[in-house]
Amino acid sequence: MTDTGYCTLEDLRRALREAELPGDISQDQQIAVDAITAQTEWLEKSLKRHWCAPTGASILDEASTIGIPTGPKSRDDEHDIPTASAFVVDEDGPAPKTSQGDYAKIELDRRDAKSIEALHVRTADGSYEDWAASDDYTEGSWPPSGEDYYPRVNNGGWSRLYLDTTNFLKEGEDDEYVLDSWANAVYLEWSHGHEGIPRNVRRAVAFRAGSDFVDEAAVQIPENARVRSIESLADQMERKADELLEVYR
Repeated sequence: MTDTGYCTLEDLRRALREAELPGDISQDQQIAVDAITAQTEWLEKSLKRHWCAPTGASILDEASTIGIPTGPKSRDDEHDIPTASAFVVDEDGPAPKTSQGDYAKIELDRRDAKSIEALHVRTADGSYEDWAASDDYTEGSWPPSGEDYYPRVNNGGWSRLYLDTTNFLKEGEDDEYVLDSWANAVYLEWSHGHEGIPRNVRRAVAFRAGSDFVDEAAVQIPENARVRSIESLADQMERKADELLEVYR
C-alpha cells in the first residue's frame, strides 16, 4: 500500500455527507485515494509538519484502502550558519550570528524535530566532521549547559538547531574563526513528526479531498436539487478545512 494520507475513506464519506453530497464512493475509491494523498502532501508542505499514528490508534483500524503514516519522516538538509549582517572590515569575514550565549540558531525546514541522526559540520580544511558520531562533541537539551549542539522544539512545533560557535574559533583566539565561509557549512540528517493525527487534521484533509471530489459526487444529485453551484460548494469545503487548520498555523 503506497498511497498514504492523514484521513481515511470513512472520513471523506463523512465530509461529503456533511456537505449534503452522496457519501458512497465505493465505485470511485482510487479517485478518492488520489484526492486524499494529494491533499495530505499539500498539508504537510503548507504547514511544514508531519503527523503519524501510534500503534493501536483507532484510525489504523478504520483505514483499509489508504495507508496511514505510523512513524516520523527523515530529511537530509543543508544549512548556512547565520552571520551578522555587518562586520568590521579588518576582520577575515563575518562572524556567526549568535543567540542564547555563544550558540548560533539554525531554523529547520520542518516542525516537530524528533532526533538528529547525523550532523556534518565543515572544518578548516573544507572537509566535514559528523558531530553526532564523534566523541569530541556532545548533544544537549534546553536550556544550554555547555554542550556543543542541541535541538529545540517550541510550543508551536517550530524546530531549531543551536551550535556552539566557540568550536569554530581559532586556537588561542577570541574573535577569529577557522572557517572562511559559513555558507552550506552544515549538512543535517534528521527525523521529524508529531505522534498522533488530530481530529481537526483528519477532517481538514477530508474536506479538501472532498472539494476535489465534489465534481464526481455532485453528478449523482438531481439537477433540481442543487441549490448551490459545484464551484461554491467546493469553496465552502475548502474554507471549512482552513478553519480547522487555523490552530496549527
